Amino acid sequence: MALIQDIQASFKAKGLQYVSMAESRSDRTKTIVTYKDSTGKTLTKERDIELEQLKEDVTEVDILDPDGLCDFLLGNQGAPEPASSG
Repeated sequence: MALIQDIQASFKAKGLQYVSMAESRSDRTKTIVTYKDSTGKTLTKERDIELEQLKEDVTEVDILDPDGLCDFLLGNQGAPEPASSG
């Protein structure tokens, strides 16, 4: 299953719909994750991580715990953390 499908499935399991992740317009060191709740309301979550790093981390989390992608992207406690590369 492709990464985007795993992300969508993880959000769906939480009653949410994944929309996108993009670099913050105001601060390139942050990423905005956009999703919809069960009522269809569009919500955003700002993550204090650069988009490219977040994409790398998401790929690692997908290998370790694809069901935890939603929690990881939204920065929820208990989300799996990728292995430190440094």
